[in-house]
Amino acid sequence: MTQGSPSVEAQRVWWDEWNRVHRSRELDDLGTLANRQADKARDCAARLKLRGARILDLGCGTGWLGASLREFGEVTGTDLSPAAIERGRELFPGLDLRVCDFGALELIGTFDLVVSADVIAHVADQEAFVDRVAALLKPGGTFLLMTQNPFVWNRSSYLAPKGEGQIRDWPSLGKIRRMLGDKFTVRRVSTIEPGGDRGWLMPVRLVMNRHARKVPGHFLAARALEFMRAGRELVVESVKR
Repeated sequence: MTQGSPSVEAQRVWWDEWNRVHRSRELDDLGTLANRQADKARDCAARLKLRGARILDLGCGTGWLGASLREFGEVTGTDLSPAAIERGRELFPGLDLRVCDFGALELIGTFDLVVSADVIAHVADQEAFVDRVAALLKPGGTFLLMTQNPFVWNRSSYLAPKGEGQIRDWPSLGKIRRMLGDKFTVRRVSTIEPGGDRGWLMPVRLVMNRHARKVPGHFLAARALEFMRAGRELVVESVKR
């Protein structure tokens, strides 16, 4: 544990509550961002033509992201939150869901695909996290990393205060590239779900409110903002060298 960061137990307590509020629902009732993340993961797996693959979902929560990938192979999910894993076993039977600290987890063999959504920003040692992913991927395996886009979240008035037991350190795209280093080759970078409402992102609020979503042309405007890296989620697809 990095000096000054919350204890693992404090993090478990925080994530138990967060998952209870946000993730204890069926796969088709997760909200817009989670559905877009699942779409990205499925698109990645389909493009790789995975069949019977070994897939690892890090910081899986209830296992909602891994559950969206079941058609592509055998999915293992890990998370600190016992409550989330317990709920995930109810929602998604057939997934191999484990309560553990990923850094200390012993796994046999390597994986074809590692996915992680909104986890690395809540890890004390992000470099060690990436190194561990590299160790668990087979050569040529893919790491799909999705994480909060600090460019957007630093310009958002709706950001909740950091909770007790929560680590929150959003890595920039530049830092992600540096951490991937010579172990990975970055293949694709995108953003999803435009957000923010401060500075030059102030007009995004007009584009993304619930009324504007019904206006013709909204889809194209939202995708244009994502192309400009104004999505609140960074999506980085890389391949182990």
